Amino acid sequence: MDTALSRTLELIAEGVREFAGFDLAAVSLVADGVLHTVAVVGDDEAIAHLVDLRAPVELVERELEPAEVWGDLRFLPAERSGGHLEGHDWVPDLVALDVPDAWHPDDLLCGLLCDDEGRLRGLLSVDLPRSGRRPDAAQRETLQMYVRLAERALVTALERGDLEVRVEREHAIAEYRRSIIDVLSHELRGTAAAIGNTVEVLRRRTGLDPATRSALDAVDGGASRITSVVEDMAALAKLGRPGVALRTAPTDLGALVRDVIAFHDGAARLREVTVSLAVTGSPVVSGDPEDLDRMVANLLSNAVKYTDPGGEVRLRVAGPAAGWDSGRDTGREGRPVVVLEVADTGIGIAVADREHVFEEFFRSQDGAVRRRPGVGLGLAIVDRIVALHGGSIRVDSTLGAGATFTVELPAGDVLPDSAGGGAESGR
Repeated sequence: MDTALSRTLELIAEGVREFAGFDLAAVSLVADGVLHTVAVVGDDEAIAHLVDLRAPVELVERELEPAEVWGDLRFLPAERSGGHLEGHDWVPDLVALDVPDAWHPDDLLCGLLCDDEGRLRGLLSVDLPRSGRRPDAAQRETLQMYVRLAERALVTALERGDLEVRVEREHAIAEYRRSIIDVLSHELRGTAAAIGNTVEVLRRRTGLDPATRSALDAVDGGASRITSVVEDMAALAKLGRPGVALRTAPTDLGALVRDVIAFHDGAARLREVTVSLAVTGSPVVSGDPEDLDRMVANLLSNAVKYTDPGGEVRLRVAGPAAGWDSGRDTGREGRPVVVLEVADTGIGIAVADREHVFEEFFRSQDGAVRRRPGVGLGLAIVDRIVALHGGSIRVDSTLGAGATFTVELPAGDVLPDSAGGGAESGR
């Protein structure tokens, strides 16, 4: 399985966990008659047991024969279990509630992932409902939406794999992948917009009960997250396309960072994370303002996401001072540079992960990282933007004590009305 598909399925599992009310979600794919678990999100004990777990498809199909059919979902109550998957599954250590619709540890709920010919290609399975009960109608509908997304991603990947067999040259494969990203971006962007519009129409109806409004909020949140990932995929494809001219303009990086902080102020406040900024010198660079904005936004949102409540994110922008000399504010070749530093007091990055953080779709196996939503595109996009602007980026981190990302970009011509900034702070 290719890395892109793996990360996409992991993202879908994270969406199920976040919006469908289950603390565990896993995706398994069929290969050579065996179901192989490839993505697990949730309980650390379950992740350790389920990652790379294999189960014969024949046993799975036999176990699901008496299951209740809920559209694309199959629900097998504990009392109907035939025990065919014993040794090929994970049973949570929990006590069922004393209510008629209580979730039993041996209950099984999964969605079937089939190709265009109806053949079983995988399963999307869930467990540990936060309510302690079997899913209601709203939860089932949310789960079915994620099953369809996983199925589309899987079928697209299978089609791409069939075509890549016939592509001989590496650059042709790369171009095809970018085309697939373009198509997926277009299709998913339209789907997410349609979902969002439908939710908005339903919200305007009178007499909606709280459970229905909550379900609509969950669906709307999922659609927004899909849109965010699609935008990242489109940006990555654009930045990786050869021959694309870089649009450049003199840009005050200090002012740009200040605007980005203002835009993300709400998210930082929600997480109770303090954000501060210090600007010195004349931090003017020559570059694409839109790409530079995305670079800063990705670094800031990443820092906020991995910083616990009560923590701090500090940004510093330093440009060459008037009368700069080669020993100050210069890059490796002695040229004047503008430095952007984003430091947080968050969970930090393990030594083994630091050399991979700028790779596409990379996500650490660390449980503290996995519990936070993400698909592993943000830093890859940052790395490409920095490279296209002739700069460099590095990361320094101590696990459990935060991380610092430092970007150096060639300094541009000083703007006529620019002036060095002082320290400022915000939340």
